[in-house]
Amino acid sequence: MATNNPNSPSLANALRIASPGNLVASTVDAMRKTAMEALTAPCQAVVLDLTAAEVVDSLGITLILGLFKTCQQKKIPFQVEGVSADLLRVFKLFSLPRLFTILER
Repeated sequence: MATNNPNSPSLANALRIASPGNLVASTVDAMRKTAMEALTAPCQAVVLDLTAAEVVDSLGITLILGLFKTCQQKKIPFQVEGVSADLLRVFKLFSLPRLFTILER
């Protein structure tokens, strides 16, 4: 689900892409399609909301990196928010916080 939310505490006027649940092999393709369709609209920033996700597998990490790279190409800020403490530990193993902002729940 993607929305523009000017009241976001993170990035103002950001396109918000919310994961409906875990980002795992069985859900990544649908999420990728949703995100890429949302990214066709002009936006000033992108926020990936993982509040509903407890599990992110390697394909989910690949999806997040793909979204980040797409945003880099468009020269727009990207961040991830709503991340659980457990997911944040995994993201740190992959050094994702060095690439973009990650906000914990």
